[in-house]
Amino acid sequence: MKYDCDQIKAIEALGNTLVIAGAGSGKTSTIIGKVDYLIKNNLYKRDEILIISFTNESVNSIKDKLKHKVDVSTFHKLALNILKDNITEISNDYDLKYIIREYLLSYATHNKKTKVIYNRLLKNSNLDELVNLIFSFINIYKSNYSNIDTLFNLYNKSIFTNKYYFKLILDIYIVYLRELESSNKHDFNDLIINATKLINENKVTLKYKFVIIDEFQDSSLIRFNLVKAIINKTNGNLFVVGDDYQSIYRFSGCDLGLFINFKSYLKDANTIFLNNNYRNNQSLIDIANNFIMKNKHQIKKKTFCHKDSFKPIKIVFYKDRQKSLEKLLTKINGNVLILGRNNIDKDNFNVIENKNIRFLTVHKSKGLEEDNVIIINLYNSRLGFPSLIKNHQILNKILTNDYIIHEEERRLFYVALTRSKNNVYLLTPVNNYSVFIRELIWNYREKIEIINID
Repeated sequence: MKYDCDQIKAIEALGNTLVIAGAGSGKTSTIIGKVDYLIKNNLYKRDEILIISFTNESVNSIKDKLKHKVDVSTFHKLALNILKDNITEISNDYDLKYIIREYLLSYATHNKKTKVIYNRLLKNSNLDELVNLIFSFINIYKSNYSNIDTLFNLYNKSIFTNKYYFKLILDIYIVYLRELESSNKHDFNDLIINATKLINENKVTLKYKFVIIDEFQDSSLIRFNLVKAIINKTNGNLFVVGDDYQSIYRFSGCDLGLFINFKSYLKDANTIFLNNNYRNNQSLIDIANNFIMKNKHQIKKKTFCHKDSFKPIKIVFYKDRQKSLEKLLTKINGNVLILGRNNIDKDNFNVIENKNIRFLTVHKSKGLEEDNVIIINLYNSRLGFPSLIKNHQILNKILTNDYIIHEEERRLFYVALTRSKNNVYLLTPVNNYSVFIRELIWNYREKIEIINID
C-alpha cells in the first residue's frame, strides 16, 4: 500500500502521538500501516500492541485489514478481559430506566417531601421526559466521573429548580448504585472504572506497551483513564487517531476536550495532521471546513483534495417533499445515500431502498461514503436539521465546553456533507428552510448550485 507524506510521518512517529485525520484522509489505512511498521522493525511484539475502537463493526473491519494478529477490542470488551472473574452479570439500560421510573411512581409519590419536588418538576415536563432526562444525566455523569463527589457538590451549590432536579437525581443515583451492588451487577461504565482500579492497584498484569485508539474524538474521561493506567504501568506509548470535526456523540458522555487538549494530558505528545482528502471534491471540503469553524472549539485544518467539480453542493428547493425526492433520484447517476436527521425521516419522505439507494441516519453514516448523497429533513423545526431541541440546563452542568448554539448539530452536518464522493443534494422546502441552508446561501451563494425541483 502506498502512503502519502503525512501518513508516513504518522506511521513512523515514536512516542505519544495525536493524529488529526480529517474526512477521507485514510485514517484506517494509517492505523494498519502503523502496526505493520512497529512489528516489521521489531519495535514491539504482536502481543504488546493493542488497538481500541468503539463498535464491534469497526473492530471487525480493522481485524480484516490487519496483516498481523494483534489484539483489537472495544473499550468494554477490554475491560471485561481485565476484570475476568471479578464480574458476574452486566446491567443494561433497561435496569436503570426501570429504577428511575419505579422511584418516581412509588417512593416519590408517597414520601411527602419528595412528592412536593416531583410535582414541581412535572410542571416542566411529563413522566417520560423526566425519566429520559435523569437517565441521560446519570449515563453522561458515569462516563466522566468515577465517584459521587461531584454530584454531591452540584446538589449543594444548586438553587431553585435546579436543586429539585439534583435532589431527585442524587437519590436515584444512590439507589441505582446500591441495586447494582446488591445484585452483583456492573453497568458498562462500571466495567471501565473497575478495570482501571484493578490496574492501578497492581492486581492485574498487562503486556500492552503500544496502544492505538481509533476515533479518539468520541472518547470519555473514564475510557481515557483506563488507557492511561495501562501505559503508566507498562511504560508504554499512546497513539490516537480522530477528527474533532466529526465528534457527534456528546449526548452519550464523550468529551471532545480530551482530543483538543491532548497535550495537556500527555505533555510530550506529538501532533500530526493528515492533510490529504481522497474522497471529496475540493470545493465541497472548502465550504465544509469553513462551515465547521463557526464552532468555537475546533482545530483549524488545511485539507488538500485530489479532485474537484463545479459546485458539488446543490440546494434543491421543493414544495412536495415525496414527489421531489422521486424526481431528484431520476436525475442522479450512480449510487445514492439518503441521509436523515432522524429515523422517522425515512417514512416522512417515503424513501424506498434498493441496490442503488439506501437510507441511514447521519449518525449511522459516520465512516461511510457513497457516490452521491441526498440530505433530507432540512426544515427549521424542532425535529429538523439542525434539531432545535436544546440540552436541558441540568445536562449542561456536566457536559464539557462552553455552550455554543448548534455546536453538535454543526458537526453532524459536516459528517453528512463529507460522505459524498461526487455531489451532495440538500433537499429543502421552499418555505421554512433550515438555518444551515440559510447560512450556506448567505456565505457561499456563488459556490453552490440552487435548483428548483418542482
